Amino acid sequence: MELEKLLYLQGVGAEFIDCFGNLVHIPAKDRQGILTTMLLPSSGHQHAFSRHSEALCHLNESYHQPLSESQVAAKISQLDIQPWLKPLHNFQWCLIDKPHVDIYLPERDSGAFSIKIHGENAHSISISAQVNDCIVVGEYHINGQRYCQHRLFFVHPSLQLGYYSLSLSFINDPAHPDVLHGQLMVSPSMAYQGRLAQTDKQFWGLNAQLYALRNDAQWGIGDFGNLAELIDYAAHAGADFILLNPLHALDISQPDNPSPYSPTDRRRLNPLYIQIEAVGEYNALDGELLSQKWQQKRQILNQAHLINYDEVQQLKYAAFEKLYQIFCLDHVKYETPRFKEYLAFIEQDNVALMQFVAMELKLASKNFTHDAGFYLYLQFIANEQLQACQLNAKQCGMSIGLIRDLAVGAISHGAEVSANVDFFCDNASIGAPPDPFAEQGQNWGLTPFDPVKLKQHDFSHFIQLVRSNMQSCGALRIDHVMGLLRLWWWPLQDDLGNGSYVYYPLETLLAIVCLESQRARCVVIGEDLGIVPPEIVACLRDAGIFSNELFYFCKDYHGFKSPQEHKRQSLMMLANHDVPTLFAWWSGDDLRLRRQLNLIETDDKLQQLLAQRQQEKIQLVDLLIREHGFELPLPTSSVDELEFDSVLLAWISVAAKGNAQLFSMQLSDLVADKHGVNIPGTWKEFPNWQRRLPLSIKQMSQSPKVQQRLEAIACARQPRSNARSSVSAVNIPSSDTLGH
Repeated sequence: MELEKLLYLQGVGAEFIDCFGNLVHIPAKDRQGILTTMLLPSSGHQHAFSRHSEALCHLNESYHQPLSESQVAAKISQLDIQPWLKPLHNFQWCLIDKPHVDIYLPERDSGAFSIKIHGENAHSISISAQVNDCIVVGEYHINGQRYCQHRLFFVHPSLQLGYYSLSLSFINDPAHPDVLHGQLMVSPSMAYQGRLAQTDKQFWGLNAQLYALRNDAQWGIGDFGNLAELIDYAAHAGADFILLNPLHALDISQPDNPSPYSPTDRRRLNPLYIQIEAVGEYNALDGELLSQKWQQKRQILNQAHLINYDEVQQLKYAAFEKLYQIFCLDHVKYETPRFKEYLAFIEQDNVALMQFVAMELKLASKNFTHDAGFYLYLQFIANEQLQACQLNAKQCGMSIGLIRDLAVGAISHGAEVSANVDFFCDNASIGAPPDPFAEQGQNWGLTPFDPVKLKQHDFSHFIQLVRSNMQSCGALRIDHVMGLLRLWWWPLQDDLGNGSYVYYPLETLLAIVCLESQRARCVVIGEDLGIVPPEIVACLRDAGIFSNELFYFCKDYHGFKSPQEHKRQSLMMLANHDVPTLFAWWSGDDLRLRRQLNLIETDDKLQQLLAQRQQEKIQLVDLLIREHGFELPLPTSSVDELEFDSVLLAWISVAAKGNAQLFSMQLSDLVADKHGVNIPGTWKEFPNWQRRLPLSIKQMSQSPKVQQRLEAIACARQPRSNARSSVSAVNIPSSDTLGH
């Protein structure tokens, strides 16, 4: 019974509802294995040059034995009893419409106390009160003594949103002679929604993998210059936003592991996205980077359909070194205004930046010999260019501008985890339990936050993480937003079982997200695809956080749902990076590719899935007809006789006129590319996160087909009274008059 209590206090789940609606009980061995991973000492953050962290070694064998009764009792006392013995907790929060402070005292304490509240802007409030002025909102009995959670509401509050330092002193009470200190967070009840809450407008945009953008002038990879070009193009078409892949820093020592969802530090930017020609020091190089030596290397990289990250990194970092030398000679030496901007940037987030730079020096030691200032400089100019892109988006008339993406975790040997291990459990990895999509479960190789450690350290790293990712954007998509409530943990040691869900303080994390959202004026979108526990659905909705729907998954027993049934408070995406492109889905190429990669085990299983896909295609065509967005060109016995271009245009028009307030289409679907971005369950078997788009933005702007698809979205997203008929938006000339 006591062990069960400890499992609960540590957040280790006992059961969950699977994708079929079945109640699954997590075996005791697996739950206790996760508890063991929490209590093990840190794995040491040894850098593993492999996909996943290497097995832990030299661990204290006593941790593998069942916890003794005294050990269990000691942990329960630490987590459940000791907080009641501390009158003022280190961190607490309240909503701005019901501001209050909680203090914890024995039942018989009834004296006077004084609270001082100091704000970030030096504003202070002093309150004197009696314990009897408080309301008891919780209680706990320890050795026959009742302890109470006393809540003092502020009658005439002048608090604003933000973080406050607290001090508590008891008046003439020898039992409490010392002044106690803590922190109070005052949060809104909802995240920022801006114009989305003030209008019935149907917003739309494009989702892009930044690295995949291309033109002849780039350095083998899409960059912030290409993003600026895309912003101009999309804004001219009437788009409200550009949704990007995570821009986080990746492992400089392993350029062949380019997944933007496996970062070393989510607080920092990937320098490979820097546009070299836009750096302030570029012109001072007097055309050196335009010489034949440099241009030949660029040309080779730009001709490839797949990004060679190793070669791109070597070339761009060589160019960065030239730029940094100019910066040191022209600005550092003379302490120019630009150098002072650089220093101000460093000072804004000094501790986190230095953590990152220290790890960059360590990871890059086999390939590069730059000093710390070089890596600080790269972050400075990357941040500078991203800011310029968001400013450009707003100046072009985009309602939202950029939407950034926050990955669910970071790798264990990166700066974010290794320098802040007190917040994480680096003996476990984030993933998902077994399901039909992945029968062995999914292990993403990312280190989870420890819910107990988060609370013990006042959530400071989580606050910093959210705040840094809400800069230079109009909205933030939180990948796997269910992680605010629970994450599936895999122990890194095989003998510790098969994993379990671990639960987090949802209300507190959500309050932090809402506060940072309001302060940054940043809309929040929660990626809630997969198994979504019912406990979180209403919480996210009530907090004003947008859901993230995927057209493929919006189905019921009869087939695809009418777009009018899509969630209003949501971002509807036709497809995303983890599912096949629309062309691949329609042709079945995604299934055949999965068979080639042995993700589908037999030819019989492939035929079964192809037959199922055929039924889904029929359901899609039925939807297009039912929604009056598609007319069959002639009586046909098979959907396979339909021209894909006409299906795609109708598909876009029907989906875009749905109920979702935000609608997005990925660039690879806009150009009808058959190649997917990422195939879950593969690593080296498929070039994930490497494929460049088949068309440049200039070529897109010259393509009648692409232009017609954009116009179909813009037309469908207009207010109903202003929109043209959906049929006119999808009537297509014969295919020989159009081309890419």
